[in-house]
This record gives sequence, C-alpha cells and structure tokens, in this order.
Amino acid sequence: HRGNHDLVGIDNRHAGFVITSHLLGLGCRRLAFVARPNTAATVDAREAGYREALYASDVPINRALVHRLDPTDQARVRGMMGACRPDGIVCPNDRTAARLMHTLLRLGYAIPRDVRLVGIDDVEYASLLPVPLTTLRQPTRQIGDAALSAMLQRVLRSDLPARDILLHCDLVV
Repeated sequence: HRGNHDLVGIDNRHAGFVITSHLLGLGCRRLAFVARPNTAATVDAREAGYREALYASDVPINRALVHRLDPTDQARVRGMMGACRPDGIVCPNDRTAARLMHTLLRLGYAIPRDVRLVGIDDVEYASLLPVPLTTLRQPTRQIGDAALSAMLQRVLRSDLPARDILLHCDLVV
C-alpha cells in the first residue's frame, strides 16, 4: 500500500529494464535474474523490469531462470549454472553481482566470455572487482538534493499529496 510520505529515488522497474536491455543488446538470450532471498520491494520491481525487457525483445520468459539464492553459495550457483546455462545474469544490485562474480570465478567461469554480469548502484568498491562491472549509476547526490527539496516543500505545504519523485540513472559499461 502507498504510504502518506514522499518517496525520492529511482524507477526500479525501469532500472531492471535498462540493464536487461543492455545484455539483450549484446546478444544474450538466456538471461538469469539472481537476487538474495527475502529482499526489499525494490528488488521485486527490478525483477519486473527484467521480465518486461525480455517481453519487449520477444525473448521467452522462463521462470527457471529466476533465482533467489545466496550468491556466495558455490553449490547453489554451480547448480544454477549447470541447469540454466545462462549467457547473462542480471543482479538487482552491485553487492549481489560482486559476490556472484567471485563465486563464478572460483567455479572456473570467465566473465564476460562465459557469462555476462550486470548490477545496479555503481558502488565505489565495484572498481575493485577482478572484472569491471557494468552497472546502473544511482544519482545519490541528486536523490539527496531532491529529498531535501521535497521535505522543505512539505514543511511549507503539509497538505500536498504524497509524491513519488523518480530520478534518471546512467548506464556505466
């Protein structure tokens, strides 16, 4: 249910769509979506964007390619890779992508030769990964500016209806 508070952030569904479309544009057709179990609603929205991008590109949506697992669990990741054989993996955030990258490398997969991997956030530590991570940059400073502006407007006009203020993200390849 929509609360009575303003929300400032990114369009999470669109974010999932953009990173999935990027992999589709590179020729990937067996795209997995890997997220940790019991995560925030933003992850569900990013998964919806993943499905929407597949649909828009006439790529069959296969529920067997959607996994909620611990990305550090080598046995589960090995099982997923063996059963699904994805050529690309969409992760709802860079933390999941980074942990999955390390697991895939330990299992002997070469990134991006064997499988491509993308995330969302553009966190600072992504530059320290063994393989550069393609990601969607969240405009954190602009989100903070917009949140402050929304709060000040709310102080002046408490009768304003609750708003969703969604900012644009940039793909970082």
